[in-house]
Amino acid sequence: MADIVYCELIKLRRSKIILIGTLGSLIVPFLVVINDIRICFSDPSITLSLGGIYEDTIMFIMLLFGPLVMAVVATYLVSREYTEKTLKTIFAVPIGRRRFMAGKFITLFILVVLFMVLSCLNIVVIAAFCNLFMDVSEVSILSVIYILVQMIKGGILLFATISPFVYLSLCAKGTLAPFIAIAAVSLLNVVLSGSQIAGFYPWTAAYLLLIGRLEQSGCPVPAGIAIILLVCLSGICFSILRFQKNDI
Repeated sequence: MADIVYCELIKLRRSKIILIGTLGSLIVPFLVVINDIRICFSDPSITLSLGGIYEDTIMFIMLLFGPLVMAVVATYLVSREYTEKTLKTIFAVPIGRRRFMAGKFITLFILVVLFMVLSCLNIVVIAAFCNLFMDVSEVSILSVIYILVQMIKGGILLFATISPFVYLSLCAKGTLAPFIAIAAVSLLNVVLSGSQIAGFYPWTAAYLLLIGRLEQSGCPVPAGIAIILLVCLSGICFSILRFQKNDI
């Protein structure tokens, strides 16, 4: 399995998808800080804080940019085998289809978590840089550790909620259908984020669970976790079953 994951990472080394994921991870904290600085200048009573930057960043990542960028990565991992017609070459080596798909999901998990860690580092670097020119509160080692842990948790939850798009990629053998689906999901995230049913919608439930507000939305924590797990396991299982039936 380690060899499969290593091969996947080698294939991604020269692809533009890594650049897309990296830019997607970096742009959100940057835009959030610019907006927060604008607010601070317009209202002197408001101060810039590391915690505030994190809260705004994690909201945009979990509800909008994260699903979009990570779904693009997930779709690319699967669809490139069809568009580049490399499956026949791959299965000339004695490797099972289940192991092959498991390698894809493990690679996707690693990339999602790495991109989230990169976002965390970007938050800390930007906050430290801003602290040279203006007062930024809550800058401490404990705050950085807390944000890092939360970002890793967010990466796990993001992975859980984007696994169904791997299945869509296998069904469509392309990128158009998954892109349309993730655009619709992200739009619903924005629409439902403040509603009473947000806790029962898997993609907003992941965000609410991460920030500890799932129960306030009217959804019990065990129910929210069960919904997210169901989405994750369904995406993985259906993807494996679909790939086993697909013609190479």
